[in-house]
Amino acid sequence: DDDIDVVLTTDEYFKLREAAKRCPFLDEGERYRFLLPGDRNYCYSYIKVVDQKYRVKEKNIADAYNLGLYIDVFRVDYWPENRLSETFQLKRARFLDKLTQVLVRGNIEAGSRYEKLDKLLRPLDFILNVAGVKPEKICAVLEKKGRKNRKSPYMGNIMSGSGRRSERMQTVFFNEYTTVAFEEGFFPAPEKYEGYLKQLYGDYMKIPDKSKQIGHEYNIEIV
Repeated sequence: DDDIDVVLTTDEYFKLREAAKRCPFLDEGERYRFLLPGDRNYCYSYIKVVDQKYRVKEKNIADAYNLGLYIDVFRVDYWPENRLSETFQLKRARFLDKLTQVLVRGNIEAGSRYEKLDKLLRPLDFILNVAGVKPEKICAVLEKKGRKNRKSPYMGNIMSGSGRRSERMQTVFFNEYTTVAFEEGFFPAPEKYEGYLKQLYGDYMKIPDKSKQIGHEYNIEIV
């Protein structure tokens, strides 16, 4: 992996959200900022903390939705024990996430498979625009999903749109924390991180084949 993600439980996440809504900047110089679902030109269903000195240009995303260098702040909700409810929530989140990707696409690489897909999706763009469907609205709706789930033995990032059942974790993984080294710093991580990693990645100490080593592909510019 090549970055750090922050993960909060439901209550912690929305406490942070309320604080960030009141004061979106982390410093007096207003360089570091919270971005929240529903913010203008923001197309994610979770919080990001961005360094506005930089601009991250990602592939196949329109310039209007490019952000500063960022850290993701994800949320884990209680995971439905009922399989039907689980499937519905995962499919709904996946659909809304894909719809957002359609709306924010841009800077399509010439000759790529996305170029042909872009042409096929243009009639849908017109329909969504007439209907007033905006990525900001979709992300604000998606952020709320899962918040009211009943308490269960499992938790997971069910609303971000991955659609993967492997995101379902035992609640115990989020109860206690330890400190782990990453690059030149030390950061909190689940105390039972081995169980967490094995469930998510299998043999996480085995280096994947080159073809499966997928990092973040973007260019970073100074603003």
